[in-house]
Amino acid sequence: MRKIPLLLCSAVMLMTSCQQKPAAVVVDSEAIKAELTTFMDEYNVAYKAMDINKMTSFCTDNALFLGSDPSEFWDKKQITDYFMSQGIDSTMKLEFVIDRREIIVAADGNSAIVVEQFVIPIISPYLAVRGIDHLVKVGDGWKFDLLSWNVIPKNEELPKLNAAFE
Repeated sequence: MRKIPLLLCSAVMLMTSCQQKPAAVVVDSEAIKAELTTFMDEYNVAYKAMDINKMTSFCTDNALFLGSDPSEFWDKKQITDYFMSQGIDSTMKLEFVIDRREIIVAADGNSAIVVEQFVIPIISPYLAVRGIDHLVKVGDGWKFDLLSWNVIPKNEELPKLNAAFE
């Protein structure tokens, strides 16, 4: 009877020690960053053109959109409905240039964080917008599962903004 626990422990140790260790995945971060740069450039072209169908095709079905206003906390259907309800004005041109872009690739190469900073004059000619996006690998491509836009004043401008709100 005492031999059964010893035999079981020996069997478990033997089985776990004989299993192959997973092969280390080699991730080419620079190649992924190049893919994501192209992806983001294509998305920004679609955004500037307000091509809602193309913009939302870049997103997973459960994507979350966080706008610059606290009330802008939307899922994919809500953001699509919002843009469609705005009656897109074909004369409106969203012009902006990405001032800075940083891409952080996850160790497994299946997700990444992209941070972009830019000024959109239609939002504010004085305040920068920082987009923080999370992307996941879906098949052979990439899709957003989180897009978050934040208006970011310079620290030295905060007293002026606080005074304006009083």
